[in-house]
Amino acid sequence: MVSTAARLKNLASAKSLLIVEDDPLMRDSLVRLLSHFFTTIHTATEASEALRIFETARIHSPMLVITDINLGHESGLELTCRLKQIDPAQRVIAISGAENSSVFIESIRCGIDRFVLKPVNQDELFAALLSVLEKIDYDHALSESRQLLEESREYALRLLKDQDRFLKNAIHEIHTPLSVIITNIDLLRMEEIDNESLNAIEAGARIIQNSYEDMTYLMKQDRIPDQKVKIDPGSFIAERKQYFTCIAEVNGLTLSMRVGQPNLPALMFSELKLSRLVDNTLSNAIKYSSRPGEINIIVGMRHDDLFFEIHNHGPVIIDKQKIFERFYRESEHKGGYGLGLSIVAQICREEGIEIEISSTPVRGTTFRYIFKNATLSQHH
Repeated sequence: MVSTAARLKNLASAKSLLIVEDDPLMRDSLVRLLSHFFTTIHTATEASEALRIFETARIHSPMLVITDINLGHESGLELTCRLKQIDPAQRVIAISGAENSSVFIESIRCGIDRFVLKPVNQDELFAALLSVLEKIDYDHALSESRQLLEESREYALRLLKDQDRFLKNAIHEIHTPLSVIITNIDLLRMEEIDNESLNAIEAGARIIQNSYEDMTYLMKQDRIPDQKVKIDPGSFIAERKQYFTCIAEVNGLTLSMRVGQPNLPALMFSELKLSRLVDNTLSNAIKYSSRPGEINIIVGMRHDDLFFEIHNHGPVIIDKQKIFERFYRESEHKGGYGLGLSIVAQICREEGIEIEISSTPVRGTTFRYIFKNATLSQHH
């Protein structure tokens, strides 16, 4: 078991001590006793002298102050209050020759950490020193942790700013050439040119455009008003299916769509959010479908709620929760950035959409979205 003296010597290392005592016998006695533990001991007989020493010496190492309550015409309590004004974390032990409740109360108000009565008992003084020195170590560790946390926060903010700047530049740089490619593809289609090379170029351009739309959404989601409009879900999803048809065909896949009933109710929803939800789910289904194969899209009603689902055959989903985390990909061989489904999950959380996923080797994988809060009744 480590002795009190050994613990005290260990805690006092790399710390200085300031003794403020106007009684020379008491001051010398404390210096002789505590010099076994502290390598640097400063002494002062009055408050003004103590403050001068404190201002210069505390810069070099953590300091503990021991002060008498009565310093002639001055008060150790007033000195403590002034020390705390300079450094609120400063630790102080007070020595008093009398047990006085008002002095105790005032010492608590001033922030004195421990109180030792005269005549000073060595065990009591050592216990007070151990307690306060441990507090100083704790304060120092806490300060370092806070500084590290602040540095980490600033570093994270710099990274976010750099990421934001990169995304803005990437979006700007992609927009013009992507628009040129798509415009020229449309012109070639108008001339009734149709071949595998053009189909592959168009599919590639649309994949890039989907990623571009994701990045734009992430950049602008906090700045774009969330405008909800009345949407015909069957027509909207059919339009998105048409957009992805060329991508599916180039990958040896076909897209089919079935509307469960005529006259589906409308959705009150953001077109931007619905397009990100549908596009990213379709894009994901194409990416992870077995070739050749078919991807089935179903829009229908379950009870009073409209649902939209996409079904395909491909690798079984291992972790149905983790796939919605940003940058997570179950297969490193399929490319992509792991952003699409995280955007989908965010939209579903914001709009109260329920997600149901089933994935088995025999039945394949189904993503179903249930629009509980957005479905308009047939009477609207």
